[in-house]
Amino acid sequence: MRQRIVLTILVSCAGLLAATSMVAIAVHPEIDDREPSLIVASPQVLGGTPIEIVPTTIGTTTPDGTTPDTIVDEPFEYEFLDEFPGRGKILGVTTERGFDADFDKFAATAGRQPNLIQVTAGWASDEYQPWFTKRIANRGAMPVISWEPWDSERESTVDQKRSEQPEYALARILDGDFDDYIDDWAANLADWGEPVALRFAHEMNGYWYPWAEGRNGNAAGTYVETWRYVHDRFDALGADNVIWLWSPNVAYDGSNPLAPLYPGDDYVDWIGMVGYFGHGTAIPTRFPTFGELFEPTLDELELISNKPVLITETGATETGGFKAEWISHTIEAFLDSPRVMGFIWFNVDKETDWRVASSPESAVAFQEVAADPRFVSTGTVPASALSR
Repeated sequence: MRQRIVLTILVSCAGLLAATSMVAIAVHPEIDDREPSLIVASPQVLGGTPIEIVPTTIGTTTPDGTTPDTIVDEPFEYEFLDEFPGRGKILGVTTERGFDADFDKFAATAGRQPNLIQVTAGWASDEYQPWFTKRIANRGAMPVISWEPWDSERESTVDQKRSEQPEYALARILDGDFDDYIDDWAANLADWGEPVALRFAHEMNGYWYPWAEGRNGNAAGTYVETWRYVHDRFDALGADNVIWLWSPNVAYDGSNPLAPLYPGDDYVDWIGMVGYFGHGTAIPTRFPTFGELFEPTLDELELISNKPVLITETGATETGGFKAEWISHTIEAFLDSPRVMGFIWFNVDKETDWRVASSPESAVAFQEVAADPRFVSTGTVPASALSR
């Protein structure tokens, strides 16, 4: 799925945190910049048990106009990082705009706080802003940053042209044209010092981004070379708190093989995967099983590395009436899979209503599986217990 979650409000007010997204598995829909829907069913209506939602504590007025009253200064090492997979599975979320109310609505429906909160920054406009990492961490969650070397504001509405941004060709990154930008992020994340996952140049096995090989003038081998180049600059600036998250799309007919795109175990900490139920215009007559949607790519990844796999984007459509059943089946399969460390739910009403509360049935199904004790709780551990 093509992410466009940028550090702006509805891609209009520079400098503030927000989120939009697109889908790309095999069929790639057009851009949709509608106003987001904020309708989320309450857990009381859905028959779930309300949970206590702790407000964020960043200490300054935040983009949604709230002013938290306390500041948490404790280290943000996270329990779920300790001894995976023995500690359990991880639950994460991407929301429409990245505001506290969005996180709270998801947590209320899910019945638990997420361990991961994912946002996206694009190289064309998003400078590092120190408030958002602390804002996420103060909720007991770890930031996951989808870091995109392109200009999402200039994204073409023509499917096959979306990757055409010559100014973001991989050769330009390797030539040092973006060194100042890369180093600024590296230095700031090093200064932050707490664990943060960086999902750099994701879905590289597709065709829809300017960092894809065979597109935008990118020669074979330049993706791995670019990944290592950026990684080495982070290392040079002491950003060893960054967890490098390499995240392809699920394999589809015509996608690029993964092995030539893998930077190597010395350059990757976690492996990600993107996969959804519901794309294109056809009304589904059945839902894809976990084995059909995810296992072929998991099998391909197993030949490359034994690094843990995080489903970095997933969701399902209500179209066809299978969403609740798909949620129950697929999340149970995530929990059963020894190769999957957890998942990040794309909780956005966009091409379709991916949110867990898109219907009472879907919300109840999600809350039931999210109550599984195999999920780790949100919490902190001493820095000495941190293990990647």
